[in-house]
Amino acid sequence: MDPIARSLSYADVHRLLTGMYDDYLRGDSAAIDAVLAEDVTIFDSASEPLVTGLEELAVLRRKRVSAPADASSSTWTETALTIEDLSVREVGDVVIATWWLRVDGADTRGVAVSPELSRNTAVLQRRPDGSLRIAHLHEDVRQDAHPVV
Repeated sequence: MDPIARSLSYADVHRLLTGMYDDYLRGDSAAIDAVLAEDVTIFDSASEPLVTGLEELAVLRRKRVSAPADASSSTWTETALTIEDLSVREVGDVVIATWWLRVDGADTRGVAVSPELSRNTAVLQRRPDGSLRIAHLHEDVRQDAHPVV
């Protein structure tokens, strides 16, 4: 593969992922869904079963909103999502991206928490119009957020 094509794929993937995380922080599910394939599969870090398709993702989102907060867990809110160590490679007609996601946040008093770190993998498909769609996303939290001591 020519190095220019590789760098374009990297830039495209970085832009797509950064935009998706910005949309997440804004609570814009429709914008997120626009970068997902309709039959996307997701291993979500906060849910055990494999999510298949946008309808199951919508159900998971509704459960998160309606679930009562667990009094024994510390409550915090995401304030920034940062992609680190992004690696992008093309394998045939798909693009595979791996990265670390740093999730910064604050507790209910506005005090910063130690960041959550997760490793992520996405399999993306390039559509005929050249746009990318995420066909599979796997999130694996390796360090939970917790109050700074």
